[in-house]
Amino acid sequence: MSKKVYLLWFGQTVSWTGSSMSFFAIGVWIYETTGKASALSTILFIVAIVGVVTGPFGGVLADRFPRKTLIIIFDLIIAVLMCVIGYLALNDVLTLTLLIPFALAFGIFEIAHWTTWSAFLGDVVKKQEVTKVSALFESAEAISVLIGPIGGAFIYSFFGLPGVILVDLITCFFGIATITFFKSKKVEIKGKLSFKNVYLDLIEAYNWLKKQKGLLSLVTILTIGNFLWGFTSVLLPPMILSFTDARGLGIVESSVGLAFLFGSIISLRLADKLQGNLKVAIYMGLLGGISLILGSIRPSIILLCIHGVIAGVSGTVQYTVSSGAWLAITTEDIRGRALALRGTIAQMLRPLGVVIAGPLGDYLEFTFYPENVDILSPLVGTGPGRGYAFLFFLVGVFYVVLWVVNFNNKNLKFLSKQVIEITNS
Repeated sequence: MSKKVYLLWFGQTVSWTGSSMSFFAIGVWIYETTGKASALSTILFIVAIVGVVTGPFGGVLADRFPRKTLIIIFDLIIAVLMCVIGYLALNDVLTLTLLIPFALAFGIFEIAHWTTWSAFLGDVVKKQEVTKVSALFESAEAISVLIGPIGGAFIYSFFGLPGVILVDLITCFFGIATITFFKSKKVEIKGKLSFKNVYLDLIEAYNWLKKQKGLLSLVTILTIGNFLWGFTSVLLPPMILSFTDARGLGIVESSVGLAFLFGSIISLRLADKLQGNLKVAIYMGLLGGISLILGSIRPSIILLCIHGVIAGVSGTVQYTVSSGAWLAITTEDIRGRALALRGTIAQMLRPLGVVIAGPLGDYLEFTFYPENVDILSPLVGTGPGRGYAFLFFLVGVFYVVLWVVNFNNKNLKFLSKQVIEITNS
């Protein structure tokens, strides 16, 4: 890969770390303000569901306009939104209700940004390097997850939410500066951007994906998996904050980041062997489910960090294999829309998991667990947060079953052969 790709990696690592700090701090602010998992669940649900609905349209834009320009525009819009949130927080007028329209906007522009970004990665490397570049930028995300929570917790404790957002803005502009070193590829315009042409673009991408049985099977499995992981994104903060503070939550989330980094290093070093190896993705899914079960059994920072390490490494390797497969099979003219459909399908059930997790978790925590403490305490321990932990445990069991059922999936075997043939040609 060219040296400019590594410059791009460095810039995005810095930018994504700032974003990680902000979203961590906003999550802590929501829980400290309301004290309920359902409040965080509501905001995450809005972001997720809006992203699912608008995601395919971001793919249309990514196939019609210069992708570098789109990424910069989306970054600037998100930066402006964060400025407004920081201003409201600085003047002590920020409320959960005021966050809702921002959640709507984040849902639109974040998914459009990531869709365009994924397609852009396929533009800057050769087919033989798609798994390697996926692993490289997984390490950027890993570093952001590692440093973001700890950095966010530290800055939040001294300067509050406005201080964290200020750091995010600085890192955002640094990331934009590094992407300007790349030239935007010329895009062949198929017609004016109209409702009819957008519809036709989406139909073309949908018909293309229907023929890709391997990719369709993979994304269907991941759809169910992301539904289950949607529960964990809501359950983890209240489960941890019930027996420790924001620093404890930061340590656990940063252990996931450290694991992401380790997993991305493994993926980068073994990129040639991982390319097209869907059996490895299945093994990683099984490990992820086991880690969820382990993290639920006792109120322990150590156990949760072990969960984070296993989940982080397995998830990173699995995502690298999956992304490499998609980048290998898609061509430049369809890549934006195909990856947008991938994101939409893969994430379409996650909002359901998010919105269910809050009320169900609160019910198990405040009603079901206290009434059944004698039965459940040997399984998940005693004390505050153990109702949330019981749901965490159930999610882990279902996730293990998901990958066991698909261990010998014929379409995944076909996909492996397909990717290997393309990348070796």
